[in-house]
Amino acid sequence: MKLHTLTLCGLFAAAVSAQDAVPGVAMLEASLTPVQKIVAAGESARLTLRVKVVGDAEIDATLLQGMNLQVAVGDAKPASFGKGGSGKVAVAEGTVIERVLEVPIEAGSVPVGEMVPVVVEWPGLTGASTSLQVVPEQTGIDLAKLDMAKTKVMLITNYGTMTLSFLPDKAPGHVENFVKLSKQGFYDGTRFHRIIRGFMIQGGCPNTKEGATGTPGTGDPGYKIDAEFNDIRHVRGIVSMARSNDPNSAGCQFFVCHGTASSLNGSYTAFGKVDEGLEVLDKIANVAVTGSPSGELSVPREPVHLHRAVVLPAMKGDD
Repeated sequence: MKLHTLTLCGLFAAAVSAQDAVPGVAMLEASLTPVQKIVAAGESARLTLRVKVVGDAEIDATLLQGMNLQVAVGDAKPASFGKGGSGKVAVAEGTVIERVLEVPIEAGSVPVGEMVPVVVEWPGLTGASTSLQVVPEQTGIDLAKLDMAKTKVMLITNYGTMTLSFLPDKAPGHVENFVKLSKQGFYDGTRFHRIIRGFMIQGGCPNTKEGATGTPGTGDPGYKIDAEFNDIRHVRGIVSMARSNDPNSAGCQFFVCHGTASSLNGSYTAFGKVDEGLEVLDKIANVAVTGSPSGELSVPREPVHLHRAVVLPAMKGDD
């Protein structure tokens, strides 16, 4: 897999000068941190640049007044954007400067079906380097053209990534619904809110998003889908749809079996399985939990984030 590099240039060319500076001693300590470690092509990566002045110095005024960035992905020609500044500004030892940078990621810069690691760095500024993951742009995916038996979805969590494949011959409506919601970003920013080791991990509720006011586990996409019960056994790694007592009440919440759950066979709609990342399933299933309002020991003590659900499309007719 090719490693792409975004280079932030120009701001710190001859950035520091100081009277009586000791040769070889850096006058700045810097860090570059992504606000989100995963972004989609066509979006902007937001980065926090933090610079601490460790000795009386003069820095480029651009650091305070604006910036002029050059961005290149892979072998592409660098693109410039932003405002420039000029001159020097005297700053005292101990000064800390933070800037949030918006770095656009070109749509189409990531091959379909891949997640590309990107290194972001500021040449000449020690410590100003970081990495993030860029996933394919999703909005242009045409569901009608997808081969659902070959299409996959990556669930990117704070415990790692699980890649799911699907069973459209068993539950075509559920597969299409899950891929559609993933494509729309519906699952992005949700959490796995119910975890029972040896049984399953459950997520997909919009009420688990930051700022949501509803009770976790009660949210839906605004509609229900009909059951597609089938002969797939609920065993480790199988993905199935959560529902209430009404067989036709599934909408968006799903669960991944951590162990065998024979009591669910034929009464919950299994529609996919974990192709890669069973070790991630184990990590999530083993997080510490506390009691729910009903007394069930299933509420994670620390958040289990589903950062993104990324569709890896396979088109009909593709080999």
